[in-house]
Amino acid sequence: MLTLRLTAVAVLAVLLTGCGTDDKPTATPPPTKAEVVGSAPQDSPEKLYAEYVTRLSKADGAGTCALFTPGGVVAFEDEWRTEGCELVVTKAAGKIADVAAFAAKTTPKSNVKDSDTVVELSGCAVGGMKVLKSDKGWLIDAYRHPDAVAGC
Repeated sequence: MLTLRLTAVAVLAVLLTGCGTDDKPTATPPPTKAEVVGSAPQDSPEKLYAEYVTRLSKADGAGTCALFTPGGVVAFEDEWRTEGCELVVTKAAGKIADVAAFAAKTTPKSNVKDSDTVVELSGCAVGGMKVLKSDKGWLIDAYRHPDAVAGC
């Protein structure tokens, strides 16, 4: 009886610790192309950036959110600590001190081409974004809060 209990404990320990298995956690590679298309992809990363600035300066919730992939929406919500993309747009637009000056920021401060389908853009007061190319155009797939943009 004691041997049976010790064997059961040993088996349970192996199962709980994962010892004795060849299963190794696999890292999910980052996306290299937008898989799900937002409803307003743009022709180029620069046009996407300019469109984001224009729509956000008008507090256009639906229009701004249409520029994101689903993953981009999640990142946008996380960075602004608010749920609901359109509510994030309202919150972000409410932080714009000078709407006319913000609306003029249509050229990114930084533009780094990672590949033919991935580009990183950022601008002071705008934030940072990773944009991905889909079959229909460019969309925002990751977002950083404006406070996270270096050199501003």
